[in-house]
Amino acid sequence: MNILIPDSWLREHLVTKATKADIQKYLSLSGPSVERIYNNEVYDIEVTTNRVDSMSVRGIAREAATILKRADIEAQLKKVAFAPIKQNSNKNLPLPEIIYETDSVHRVLAVVMTDVKHLDSPEFMKRRLEAIELNVHEALIDISNYITHELGHPCHVFDYDKIMSRGGKIIIKEANKGKDFVTLDEVEHETLGGEIVFESKDGEIIDLPAIKGTLNTCVDKNTKSILFWIESLDAKKVRQASMGHAIRTVAAQLNEKNVDPNLGLEVMEYGVELFSKLCQAKVASELYDYFPDHQIPKKVSVKLETIENYLGIKLKENEIREILLDLDFSVEITDGVVKVTPPTFRPDVQIGADVIEELARIYGYHNLPSKLMNGELSINPDPNTNYQFESLIKHFLADIGWQEIYSYSLISEQQALDSGFSLAEHLKLANPLKEETTYLRRTLVPSLIEIIENNKAQKQMSVFELACVYHPRENDLPEQKLKLTLVSNRAYREIKGDLLNLFDRLYIFSHDQELIIKEKISKEIQMPIAKQEADLIIRDGKTKTEIGTLMILGKKLTAIELNLKELISVAKKYPNYKKLIKTASIVEEMTFTLTKETAVGDLIEAFKKVDERIIKVELLDIYESNYSFSFIFQDSSFNISSEEVEPIRQSIVKIGKDEFKASLVGQV
Repeated sequence: MNILIPDSWLREHLVTKATKADIQKYLSLSGPSVERIYNNEVYDIEVTTNRVDSMSVRGIAREAATILKRADIEAQLKKVAFAPIKQNSNKNLPLPEIIYETDSVHRVLAVVMTDVKHLDSPEFMKRRLEAIELNVHEALIDISNYITHELGHPCHVFDYDKIMSRGGKIIIKEANKGKDFVTLDEVEHETLGGEIVFESKDGEIIDLPAIKGTLNTCVDKNTKSILFWIESLDAKKVRQASMGHAIRTVAAQLNEKNVDPNLGLEVMEYGVELFSKLCQAKVASELYDYFPDHQIPKKVSVKLETIENYLGIKLKENEIREILLDLDFSVEITDGVVKVTPPTFRPDVQIGADVIEELARIYGYHNLPSKLMNGELSINPDPNTNYQFESLIKHFLADIGWQEIYSYSLISEQQALDSGFSLAEHLKLANPLKEETTYLRRTLVPSLIEIIENNKAQKQMSVFELACVYHPRENDLPEQKLKLTLVSNRAYREIKGDLLNLFDRLYIFSHDQELIIKEKISKEIQMPIAKQEADLIIRDGKTKTEIGTLMILGKKLTAIELNLKELISVAKKYPNYKKLIKTASIVEEMTFTLTKETAVGDLIEAFKKVDERIIKVELLDIYESNYSFSFIFQDSSFNISSEEVEPIRQSIVKIGKDEFKASLVGQV
């Protein structure tokens, strides 16, 4: 995520004589990368997604103050303090009743302000908002955008009277599917189900919290009183709603990255100060502060010896202490162990390696000793890898509408069980980064299912991944097998057709090879999430190669998992040359009414075997239960006639009727 910050705004939080070039240079070396300074004033800064604390003017100033010191440039972060919120003795308006019907709320702050004046924003605010490419409105609207950018926690302003006229209640809940609402930009939306919404007493949606306000409660030119509001919600829920509705606001991008709820009070006090000053608003209620999820950061320990081993140098204890204190960490060094408690705005620091990373970047990666690796680079390619075929497969699938994805090699306990292997049959990490992802996957299928389920707005979705799975080996590293896995919620027939088209592109069938789909009986099914499974086998003469598995899953999903090594072993770079037949052919169409249970692929294969003069059978069209097929009849010795095709037609109809209960539409 990139953030724009004018230099004058940055220096309201940072005391330094560093030039703009200095700030750009040293921040880029040890912190967020300053990609450019345009108009000789505005820093364009790239911030990594795990550093939500740096996605604000205050956050960048904090980073710069620490980093510039290490470059021997005096720098200090200004202290910020705002006055506590006090209700005006002459004003008394009740807060709306706030009802919680979900556990996904970490914090809510609210206060009512009245006698609001609709005034223009001051020039400094207008210039800064324009510099960071935000629209300028009036102060009542601009203040919330300004604060969010400066301090890094989103905030929102409701029209108080619109809330109270709808029953005076704000019900925070997870939405049911199919409920309409209109965002403040007058765009209509429909709830997907599961996202957090605010509803009125009568069930009307009055906000899509942490993302975007709704038209029915937004401030306008008639607003006299406001409800200044801050919420902190479950980050996963925010991400789900933002992506599901394709609403990518700054608020959503911050809230989905676990912005620190402890910032809320500071933002609230700053907002009340600005509304009072710029809109002449008066505080008309007590401050409401609901904070059920007040978490204390966990202490992290790392040995001094480990720090030295990682960095290649020995940092003095005082230097370690000063770097971490400048980053607002609490530090204790005893008996060769550094014990650190990160501030609440640094949830990314969870293990010893995170502490070492902070020391390394602030000290300066460029100051660490470098040493080239010993040994020669291998010039011989891996014999088990064929990058040409891998690229061909990926591009072909993408061209026919499949989306390539990359999922984590580590999976959850439930995904491990869904794979059909017990937890004991998986490799488990001793020190995982996340408790919910601890097992090395043995199949890609559950991961791809999760991708589709997390994109409910996509009615049809087909995804594939080419990646390794990991099978345990006793007293050895795991066996890595490269798999090509496809999962889709489209019709089974379409997915199988795509698979056959892929085999055609790999010139498998042009060499007289045959695909065998061998269905498994119930007790042979590997995955508990599969309703049906079948082995995919390529037969070439007497040789059979098992290349993978076809699975019918629940929720109308189909999965195909192919062993890439075996698939490539039967693939060809070029089609098999066949001499052109110079005799004329006859092309005819025949339509059959099929039952729902009829496997069309098996029917086509049966048609092909009726007579050697049937050189091609294709499915042309489908209307309800009627399937139209194209047949090409040809004899290599002479021009075949319609009379000679007649008995072949009769045999086709008989095979269809006897073996597949397929009835011909019309007459032969």
